[in-house]
Order: sequence, then structure tokens, then C-alpha cells
Amino acid sequence: MQFRPSGRSEVAINIAPLVDVVFLLVIFFAVSTTFLETSGLELTLPTSSSTADNAPREVTIAVSKDSVLYLDGEQMTEERLATELRERLSEQDEKLVVLRADTLTPHGNVVRIMDLAREAGATALQVAARRDAE
Repeated sequence: MQFRPSGRSEVAINIAPLVDVVFLLVIFFAVSTTFLETSGLELTLPTSSSTADNAPREVTIAVSKDSVLYLDGEQMTEERLATELRERLSEQDEKLVVLRADTLTPHGNVVRIMDLAREAGATALQVAARRDAE
């Protein structure tokens, strides 16, 4: 009886389809990513599980951890902020002010800026926060 010699073939994994799938995922995430335009301030916003999307035309007040004030990215004093805020809000129908305060900003300073916005004519005030990672 004659037996055939058992030839062992090399087992190889073809990774070409895997590379194709990875490239498709990279393209998908690159196309579907949205970028937010924010001011160049280094703020650490507090987290919240119920943050809302911003309105298209809002006035943004940013307060750094050193209590330095910015109106739409421009640094200013409290007196100038009150004047500029009053002027900008008088030009808008929806008098919305978004307050972006650093986590380390003292609470009293944030409340003082909120009062300043109300006195300037703001009818709606949003406190910005970053979405809580769940």
C-alpha cells in the first residue's frame, strides 16, 4: 500500500481586507467630525450631563481662573464689559448671553458677572459646561 506524503501547507492570514476596513473607518471619522470654533482661552469648564447646544447668535463672556474678563474673545475690564454688552444686546432681538467661566473661578466673581449681564439687558443667560463623559 502506498501512502501519499502529507504535505503541510503554510497558513497565512491575509490582512489586506483589515487594512481596507481601517482606512474606511479613518475616512468616515474624518468626514463626520465637527469642529467647534471657540476662543483661544485655556478654560476648564465644569461638567454637566445636560448641556445644551449654543444658539447661533449669542454674546459670550469668558472668565479665566484669574478672573480676567473676555467679551467674544476680547479682553476687557468690568466697566468696559458693561458698556460693550449693553451696546451689543441692544442690537439683537434675542438677548442671550453665554457665560464661560473656568472651574477655578471664584463663585462670587461669576455671580457678579451674571448680575452685570442682567443689568446690561440680557433676558437669557446660559452657563457653558462641557458634556460629562459617561
